[in-house]
Amino acid sequence: MTIGIDSLFFGKLAIVPWNIVSYNVFGGKGRGPDIFGTEPWTFYIRNLLLNFNAWFILAVSSAPLLVLQALFRSHATSKQTLLRTITFVAPFYTWLAIFTLQPHKEERFMYPAYPFLALNAAISFHMILSYIGSSNRQELIGRIPAKIKLAVVMSFILLAVNAGLLRIFGMITAYNAPLKIYERLEGQDVGKPGDFVCLGKEWYRFPSSFFLPKDMRAKFVKSEFRGLLPGEFPDAKSIQALLNGTSEIPRGMNDRNQGDPGKYVSIRPPPLASW
Repeated sequence: MTIGIDSLFFGKLAIVPWNIVSYNVFGGKGRGPDIFGTEPWTFYIRNLLLNFNAWFILAVSSAPLLVLQALFRSHATSKQTLLRTITFVAPFYTWLAIFTLQPHKEERFMYPAYPFLALNAAISFHMILSYIGSSNRQELIGRIPAKIKLAVVMSFILLAVNAGLLRIFGMITAYNAPLKIYERLEGQDVGKPGDFVCLGKEWYRFPSSFFLPKDMRAKFVKSEFRGLLPGEFPDAKSIQALLNGTSEIPRGMNDRNQGDPGKYVSIRPPPLASW
């Protein structure tokens, strides 16, 4: 579905996950991760812990838990089940390893692996529940009362869910300043149709042109930022024009993060007319 939609708007076959890999891993000299900044190898671990809390720990624990289950609870793991589970858990580890090794890291590079993260976490949780739910009196876990085990499991689930809700609440309340600023543009005495909203060195905080009312346009002014700025899609008054516009590469774009002077507008007032 994603590939189909991307290909429709780009006007050619577009496999975005592969584009991410091809540029960041196989970009070649003068391209690739280093020119956009680098992060330590712990970046994705910290980021995923922040966003997925205990579920990320479960996700990375799926392979070790599978090994332990195969070694010490062989009656619960057949050879067929073991091979099938390895096939299921491997994609997340592969994706995480590839991008952890890259110097340049961004949170968005992990989004294609989110479904695999959820799958790994579910597999780990299933293995843990299978062990905890054992009623075999020969095992230590089988002698623990069921109510105590249920309380421990529910406590973990509630803590994980609450941590996720607090993360969402924190994102909404602590990082909504840019949206609050753009709300002011809706005021009757702020700007008029056709005005420019100028963005400087913190242009990346600008959410989207959809937040600009009254036919206002976002433009960039010269600042300390020296890299490549986003381009503009041409105006479209029909579906065909829209598709033509999204498939057109804006002028001045490059894959070397080299600044384009054509992306800037002047903030100087026009000269006074001479008489």
